[in-house]
Amino acid sequence: MYFGMDKDDCGALKLSESFGNTAPADVVLLAYYGASTAAAPNCIGNPAKKIAYFRRGKQMIEDAVAKKPGQLEVRFLRFATQTKAPSFLGYNANIQDDKKFILENIKQFGSQPANREIAVKIAGFMVNSGQLTSNESVRIKTLAN
Repeated sequence: MYFGMDKDDCGALKLSESFGNTAPADVVLLAYYGASTAAAPNCIGNPAKKIAYFRRGKQMIEDAVAKKPGQLEVRFLRFATQTKAPSFLGYNANIQDDKKFILENIKQFGSQPANREIAVKIAGFMVNSGQLTSNESVRIKTLAN
């Protein structure tokens, strides 16, 4: 559902709400919940609620990274959230570190059959993010395939 959020104006809010009001115990799911919650303000009119959603989502992502800093999906979700967050929010300090981590670990992550499809989607997002050099774009496509 995460990679389909952009196809619906309120996809992020719908995904966030699908988790209910209780944060998941699973760290990867917590990161997805946080990423969708941080992206949900695109569908909220009230400025105070927008900020509250973003901050809550950001905190869930940071909690997930603190619990499992070596988990590629978690680091990717922080990368994705930070690259999409407006600069005035100041949530962009880890973009380069997360990019480096993803580039160094996506081959191993994608080599596991259960992760194959998500690795290809992560690579596609990374290429389209505008954060990679042309060499890094070629490299990640090769590593994820």
